[in-house]
Amino acid sequence: MLPSDDDLLAALERGGPMNMARAVEVMERHGLEGLVLGDPLNVYHLLGHWPQIARTRPGQPPGTFALMARARPEVPALVTSRFLHHYSWADGRDRADVGVWLYNDLGDSGDEAVGPVPDGPVLPTGSSMPLTAAEHHRAQASAALAGAERMARDAGGAIVAAMRDLGLWQGRIGFDNPVVAEVATRHQHPGAMVPADNILREIRLIKSPLEQALMARAARANVDALNAVGHAIRAGATHHELQGLYRQECAARGNTSVFLNVDRVSSDLSRVKVADGQTLMLDGVSSFLGYHGDFARTVFVGEPTRAARRAAEASAFAWGAVREQLRPGLRFSEIVALGSEAVRKAGYEAVIGFGPHSVGLAHTDEPGEVHGGFWRKPDFMLEPGMIISVDCPTLDTGIGGSAHCEDLVLITETGAEPIHPLHEPVIVV
Repeated sequence: MLPSDDDLLAALERGGPMNMARAVEVMERHGLEGLVLGDPLNVYHLLGHWPQIARTRPGQPPGTFALMARARPEVPALVTSRFLHHYSWADGRDRADVGVWLYNDLGDSGDEAVGPVPDGPVLPTGSSMPLTAAEHHRAQASAALAGAERMARDAGGAIVAAMRDLGLWQGRIGFDNPVVAEVATRHQHPGAMVPADNILREIRLIKSPLEQALMARAARANVDALNAVGHAIRAGATHHELQGLYRQECAARGNTSVFLNVDRVSSDLSRVKVADGQTLMLDGVSSFLGYHGDFARTVFVGEPTRAARRAAEASAFAWGAVREQLRPGLRFSEIVALGSEAVRKAGYEAVIGFGPHSVGLAHTDEPGEVHGGFWRKPDFMLEPGMIISVDCPTLDTGIGGSAHCEDLVLITETGAEPIHPLHEPVIVV
């Protein structure tokens, strides 16, 4: 039984989804004493809080930060404005374990002075009506900080104060946004500031129990949404209409659509129509509370061509053959080799493009090898706690359509298990 949405929300109120044991292990491997994070996705991963301002001002430097010391991962920290602490962070949570440092203004004047958090309402308070439940909760959260010596003039000063108090003013510190390094340099941080985006992806490879539950919830809704679209397809439907239907089906199940690939076409502008007798792949990705489902199936619209039917069989066979052999210690390159060999031995003519990848807070959520400033996918080794997909689309053209079969699986100590119910590899309409 999956946890209910209320259970998942309550878990995120108590703590972030990050696998803390994994985080400490990875930080030790890279010699990091701590992390100072501003990217909203990383703040969410550590604290379970998605800074609201990030949804409305993409591309701007962050104003909310999450910090963690490797020596004390159980007491993370938050740096944010006094207004956003009251108006955003306080909503839906009461976290005594998180150290909070506040500021009034965005920017960094160089002022490192820290004073007491003011005692009094953050917003004007009338007397004609009682506070609403949300207003009362916010008032309590703000009052709990009153008098604490954690109020800085601006964001730079608050970041410095939090780093000093967490013991992060020495050693190697990982950061994910240039503004953090700029603040450290301006205030003459004596340690090394290390870009940590790739390191954070390395942490995300191994999912915590909460992450696994969030992934299972996202995946199940995504599977149901894509199946609903598959069964609704009729000759004459356009790709654009099917993508719109997928967005609706995802929303009806509490997910947010990311993309739907229809017959190898991902463009939102495609108005190509589905033909009678066509075979087509559907590959859909959607998210729930930041975590992604990824699922693909083949649809027969009427009677398929012999070549397309054979390709659909090959795709389903390929994924089944690979899935049975997934286990810790297996490398991505070995997955491709095993799948290719199985398809060849079975006598299928179809060319299958095996594509293993990690899935989590992004559709492709893994670190890369830096190559000339670009990232290439390393040859990862499977470990318990990873959630992966192995794309198995057919690459042949001129056969009457396309085919694909894909599910999400959790790597266990002895093998792999699907995180959502499995369905027939072909939808017939």
